[in-house]
Amino acid sequence: MPEPRDVKISRRAEKVLEALDARLQEQLKAALRELSINPLLGKRLKGEFEGLRSYRLSTFRIIYRFSGLAVEVVFLDHRKDVYR
Repeated sequence: MPEPRDVKISRRAEKVLEALDARLQEQLKAALRELSINPLLGKRLKGEFEGLRSYRLSTFRIIYRFSGLAVEVVFLDHRKDVYR
């Protein structure tokens, strides 16, 4: 099993995460742990978001990039707001 990467969360994504209810926070944190092990789970984005990936969790999206050492969460929000 591969080693988990470090997960770095942007301040913007952290604020959104803190504002959510505890149940949803736990689901998103579990998704982040999963992405730290397998960052290829999300789909590649195109256009202005080229180089980023999107992971879908219900109506939320985790927009991130990864390198060999870390997964960097750029945006985390409801699907209607995340790409704005």
